[in-house]
Amino acid sequence: MEVSLATLIGFAAGCIGLYSFVPQVVKCCRTGDVAAISLRMFALRTFGLLLWTVYGYALGSLPVLIFSALGLVLSIVILVLKVRGARTQPTGESCRQDQPDQKDSGTVEPVAG
Repeated sequence: MEVSLATLIGFAAGCIGLYSFVPQVVKCCRTGDVAAISLRMFALRTFGLLLWTVYGYALGSLPVLIFSALGLVLSIVILVLKVRGARTQPTGESCRQDQPDQKDSGTVEPVAG
């Protein structure tokens, strides 16, 4: 069985593209923090990957089929986390919860000098 150069390039591109997306999925799964992720963008990305998967199947292109299907699964994971997070996060809650408390304006700090 001889593999064409185009197929090898397709597999290399798929591996690199998928590898670049995995850290985001891992971070979202570990921390549950999806506040900075756009629901609309991931919904469109997921639909696009679904179409790429169907396209890869229709063409019989193994690299397109495999990597678009794997990307689809990862996108669905983030999309599900985002939808769950949107349901549990109260409205009006700030995205940045780790800001330090402001100092009391009545206190005076010594000036070095």
